[in-house]
Amino acid sequence: MSFDDQTYAQIASYLNNQMDETAKKAFETLLQSDAELASFLETYKTLEGVYNEAKWTVTTTASVEEIKELAQQFRAADVVDVSTKIRAIQQENRVQKSPKKKTYFYYISSAIAVAAICTLFYFSFMQSLSPNDAFEQYHNWSTLPSFKDKGIANTTKANLIKAETLFTQENYKEALALFSSTTNNQVYNPKAVLYIGVSQLELQQYSEAIQTFHQLKNSDAIDNHKAYWYLTLVYLKQNDAEKAKQTLEILVQNPANYNFDKAQKLLKKLK
Repeated sequence: MSFDDQTYAQIASYLNNQMDETAKKAFETLLQSDAELASFLETYKTLEGVYNEAKWTVTTTASVEEIKELAQQFRAADVVDVSTKIRAIQQENRVQKSPKKKTYFYYISSAIAVAAICTLFYFSFMQSLSPNDAFEQYHNWSTLPSFKDKGIANTTKANLIKAETLFTQENYKEALALFSSTTNNQVYNPKAVLYIGVSQLELQQYSEAIQTFHQLKNSDAIDNHKAYWYLTLVYLKQNDAEKAKQTLEILVQNPANYNFDKAQKLLKKLK
């Protein structure tokens, strides 16, 4: 479950009651046509409602990053299933409970609902991850830098843009060939190197990818520290938890390193 940055910002604003009436109505109209977005939002509110009914204090002050991580980590089918069951329980409570005294069923069903949510949070956030699961959860090639800016146009840049397009189309073999030929004998280009390394990873050329990212790490490029994160992803893809953790431990020594916060969380989850 993943949305664009503008949608995450809208979700945060809506949950935190920061929208004016016009924006709120527009967003609620969007919810009617976007089943995935509506499902995520209803699940979030269900979680909050069950915790509040159990007298656990939960205040909605959700940041965009927190909502984004929640959406990326939850498996939609599991969440929808739990949410549906909880809503059924809550509906039955409203029918069965007496005005003077809550029924025995009410207490049992509420306990089941809270237990379901606790289980969901445990498996979504606390349970350790296998390397392959961690790779699927944490790799995100859309964060790679783009060559499609307004810089000076020339043959090299045109080839880099073409290679980037091939990459986004998941044509990794041709993208790798074009990136490699375009940057051959050129000034070291760390942006292109990232694409080369990731293309090698996707083509299961793991030794080559590791070598590429080690070269980046040892270069004098200003963002050479990104190599630690991408090396971690290569090790995860190879199902090598130990090397992944060793690399993450180096990464988290410096808060200025790329994806420092994600690395801290991932390090705690890896088996």
